[in-house]
Amino acid sequence: MSTVTGILTVDCGAGREDPETGAVRYWTPPRARYDCWLCGGRDGPVTGSVRVREFVEYYRRDHWARCRPPEAT
Repeated sequence: MSTVTGILTVDCGAGREDPETGAVRYWTPPRARYDCWLCGGRDGPVTGSVRVREFVEYYRRDHWARCRPPEAT
C-alpha cells in the first residue's frame, strides 16, 4: 500500500517555439511548488523552465534526506 506524503504541482506554462532560434517564448512561464504533508514544508512557487526543472529534480532526489515530521507533543 502506498501513502501520499506530499504534492508536487507543476504547471508547464504556455508558449511557442521560435523557428529561428529553437528557443521557447513563453507567454505563461512554467512554475512549480511543493507541499510536504510529513514535515509541513512548503516551497515555491518557482518560475522559469530551468528553475522548475532544478526544483523538481531536487524534490525527487533530496527532499527525503532533510524531511523530518514534527515531534508529537
